[in-house]
Amino acid sequence: MKMRKITFSLLAVLCACSFAFGQEEKKATFSVTMNQDSFFGFYPAISGAYQMSDKVEWTFYGIFWTTPSFGTGGGGGLWTEFGTGVNLSLAEGKLKLNPQVGILNGRLLSNGDFPMFLEGVVPSLTANLSTDRLEGQLYAGYYAALRTGQRRRSDADPTLVDAPSRNNFLHWWINAGYKVTPAFSFGGHFEHLRSNPSEGESSNLYQWVGPYVQASIPSKGITVRFTGGADITDRPATDGTSSFYKLSATFGF
Repeated sequence: MKMRKITFSLLAVLCACSFAFGQEEKKATFSVTMNQDSFFGFYPAISGAYQMSDKVEWTFYGIFWTTPSFGTGGGGGLWTEFGTGVNLSLAEGKLKLNPQVGILNGRLLSNGDFPMFLEGVVPSLTANLSTDRLEGQLYAGYYAALRTGQRRRSDADPTLVDAPSRNNFLHWWINAGYKVTPAFSFGGHFEHLRSNPSEGESSNLYQWVGPYVQASIPSKGITVRFTGGADITDRPATDGTSSFYKLSATFGF
């Protein structure tokens, strides 16, 4: 009799957990995006959201930066970004604002020879517009260094000294497009990356402008977008960096 009660109790708990899990699954979304462009190289990203109310979601994201120059040391010390925030639904869900804050880990901002945990922080804001015919996105993030890295004084003298400066970056873009059908859209894209070191002058690393085309399978949460065009940054005549390209594929779950 006692065993039956225990068995019944366990089954009830499992049923309750299964029901709760099913309810949570309906409220949660998750996506994986594969990115590649002419500046950053290959960088997969993940993002997720959990619905807290009709107009608010808790969000999180991560970016696996694979650019070799962003890291060094055992395992490559690659730059790694992770963050969280909230997604606010406005205008009957057609406009969504997503402020987030992330942490940076590696050596790109600290500017040393060795990767560091929590070398920087990135507050950001993403605004997404989606109607029956229009789509658009605005992103702005400031990558601010929190720590100063260390370098070897020279090949002959391995004594560690602080890096002469830290790196900060402003990265933002805006794009807008027209949905010809739910499966196909096109539009224009502008993107800007600016370096703001703690010592020395700021400089534009790139300013991209060009068209994009996008193919989608809305029912599966899958999109593929290709963007390409000109880099309009003023450069010396000997610098041949005059164009850009960018490919993103997103898989929703």
